[in-house]
Amino acid sequence: MTVMLGGILLAAGVMLFVLEPVFSGRGAPLYDGVDDFDEGAARRRVALTALHDLEYDRATGKLDGDDYELLKTELSREALQHLGPRTGGRGDPSAERASRELEEEIEQIRRALREGLHCGDCGHLNAFGARYCAECGAALGGGGGAS
Repeated sequence: MTVMLGGILLAAGVMLFVLEPVFSGRGAPLYDGVDDFDEGAARRRVALTALHDLEYDRATGKLDGDDYELLKTELSREALQHLGPRTGGRGDPSAERASRELEEEIEQIRRALREGLHCGDCGHLNAFGARYCAECGAALGGGGGAS
């Protein structure tokens, strides 16, 4: 009898602990606002996503070389335009660094496409050496990896 009473009290205590936020009116925020973007950063992210899609379209044969170069130049310029405050003229080190980072990101995407690390189901770009998509769990197509 005491064991049963103890179990009931324990269950009631756990239930009150779980439901306490509901009764108190407190709630957890759905968004903490840590990664707020200004308009320039959002536009840069859109341009980088478009560059990612452009690389994928080129790898799958949807774009020819001329269209690819034209679109890549336009999208790269737009992404670089929204990097933030500029320090001045042509020799701007921040613009050169950003351009270099952008080219490295494009090369990483190309390498992932060559090695089959780009998921054909959900479009997620997986880490090198992965055999399965980290986003949806689908088997990756190419020489994904040696674990």
